[in-house]
Amino acid sequence: MKKWAGMLLGLLLAVTLSFPSSSFAEEGNKFTDVSGTFWAQDEISSMAQLGLVKGYSDNTFKPNNTVTREEFAALITRAFYLDLPDGSTPGTFVDVTKSRWSYTAIEASKDFITGYYPPSGKAFFDPTGKATREDVAVALVKTLGYKTDDLKDKEILSRFFDEDDISPNMRTYVALAVEKKLINGYNTGTFKPAQAVTRAESAALLYRVIKGAAGDSQQTLTLNVEVPETTSSPTFYITGDVTNGAEVLINNQKAEVDQGQFRVGFRLKEEGSYKYTVSARLPGGKTQSVTKTIKFEKGAPTLDVKGVPEKTDKQSITVSWTVKDENDSSPVVYLNDEKQYGSSATVSLKEGDNEITVVVQNSAGKSAKVVKHVVFQGDGPVLNVFDVPASSDKETLKISWTVQDKNDSSPKVYLNGEQQYGTSTTITLKEGTNTLLFKAVNKMGKSTEVTKTVVLTGGAPVLTVDPLPESTNNNSIRVNWSVKDQNDSSPKVYVNEEQAYGSSMTVSLKPGLNKITVKAVNKLGKIAEVSKNVAFASNGPTLIVGDIPQTTGKKSLQISWTVSDTNDSSPKVYVNDEQSYGRSTTISLTPGTNTIKIRAVNNLGKTTEETRTIVFEPQGPNLVLGYTPETTSSETITLSWTVSDDNDDSPKVYVNDKMVYYSTSMDVKLTPGVNTFKIVASNKLGKTTEVICTVTYTPSLPQQ
Repeated sequence: MKKWAGMLLGLLLAVTLSFPSSSFAEEGNKFTDVSGTFWAQDEISSMAQLGLVKGYSDNTFKPNNTVTREEFAALITRAFYLDLPDGSTPGTFVDVTKSRWSYTAIEASKDFITGYYPPSGKAFFDPTGKATREDVAVALVKTLGYKTDDLKDKEILSRFFDEDDISPNMRTYVALAVEKKLINGYNTGTFKPAQAVTRAESAALLYRVIKGAAGDSQQTLTLNVEVPETTSSPTFYITGDVTNGAEVLINNQKAEVDQGQFRVGFRLKEEGSYKYTVSARLPGGKTQSVTKTIKFEKGAPTLDVKGVPEKTDKQSITVSWTVKDENDSSPVVYLNDEKQYGSSATVSLKEGDNEITVVVQNSAGKSAKVVKHVVFQGDGPVLNVFDVPASSDKETLKISWTVQDKNDSSPKVYLNGEQQYGTSTTITLKEGTNTLLFKAVNKMGKSTEVTKTVVLTGGAPVLTVDPLPESTNNNSIRVNWSVKDQNDSSPKVYVNEEQAYGSSMTVSLKPGLNKITVKAVNKLGKIAEVSKNVAFASNGPTLIVGDIPQTTGKKSLQISWTVSDTNDSSPKVYVNDEQSYGRSTTISLTPGTNTIKIRAVNNLGKTTEETRTIVFEPQGPNLVLGYTPETTSSETITLSWTVSDDNDDSPKVYVNDKMVYYSTSMDVKLTPGVNTFKIVASNKLGKTTEVICTVTYTPSLPQQ
């Protein structure tokens, strides 16, 4: 695409709203169908005076004629001097062949007024389809070079009631078009994204673009650039800020600008001085340049050594290091004069003081050195014994331990003189006191001993029954329990002398007080027992009736309810003694007071009843008279009205006692002076509504 100077020149000199399929014909600044009250009269007049839009041969503009997608593609191609494709360029859209008049314009503008790309199949453009308001908004934003990051008010579309009708992938562009005042909404609070663009709207939009471009040309250009004077790293960054909307080039390469900020990284290979020229250019053509010089000198590696304590009781340690060198990806590391590979090594220590020396050297011959000292002193194993209680009612006991030795990875462990393998064992206890002697021995013959004692005592099962309510409306209850026994993995459980399996059981209740006894018995015959009392009392269903008004003007009424019962999943519901199904029903009302009885019955014969009363007072139709002038100089006027009735789909309407059939308006002829009109609406219940209006007719005096 050509530069903005060319674009603006094209806008001011070459743009006309003329298309092969809809000619904008004769020149003229005034059109018979664009009056002084027409919303776009000023824009159309200004554009016509510039010679950018034209009317038709009958001196009309036809402002409400719509513009097709291919016509709008041709318009923005000419307006913005888009590059036209050559003859060798393959067509993008299956419905736009090279022989079509709009082919080159559509190909040139396809990045701005895009086509349609289905998930499968070929792309199409729909050239004769109407250019919609959201199509035009996106095209203007893209051709003017605005970025999605330029949007400041991200909630700007919320001012439109129909914002959800805007295509999701176009929302940001439409928001930018509204924010930049390229396109506006309607005074109804809507945007109408799918509405076709008219000739008047095209002229107004073009006028705003020209004015906006003219304003941009006066914009001040500011460019600030930060570059370090010297660097020891081959990687450095050029940063800065620039007037929002300006393009930035660094040594003639375009840089990415975000909200007026840019940060571009560069990598140098050889030492020396380098120059960088940073240029900024506004769309109107204004430019500014800054030249900076940076000197690159390579430095020595950075070495960090870890894993060397001042003292240790371990015979070997692991020394690790990290090396950073921005000019050499693989510096050479030496540990105690031995070349290393990787980032760590194991060092064997001798008794006493040990010196650890690490040296790193890069390809430029620069090096870094770290020297550390560590004192080695040996010791015996560390033995920890766990899980030995002072007493237990379990016949078996699992014991675990950990053993560590700085210089022996596998010390031997003995329990009461018997060698153990692993880190745990299970022993069988005898009744009374049991003594446990643990000993750990390393390969150097050094040992550590730990002594533990445990007393074995037997017991009954531990039975826990979950809480039960004192009373319930349910005819059954779920009993849950847990049982533990140190010497029996499966004690038997009985509920009311009936053996139960698992950890719960459902118990049926009889009316009145029920005693529930849970008993656990282990293999030694020891028993644990828990008893609970639960009272069962049945109630009627729970019935909740929806709101019923005290009075209504409608002849039918919908009643709703909810019903539930703890002992019946489907209680029956009766409305005025007639069974109803579901959760609502509609009943017919008679004029005057109506009594409504709602009754719910469960399978135990328990009932719940609600009674409501409602007064049905029929009303007359709702009659609203349209606009009627109080005075007029016209001999004929149109009376209009709207009529509705809750109890009659087709109320009758009379104008001065004359019935009007199937119409909501009527033309009447006036007599000089005061004319009185009586409009009456009557429903099938005989209720009427009457509206009277008067119109004074004063004929215009004949011109002399």
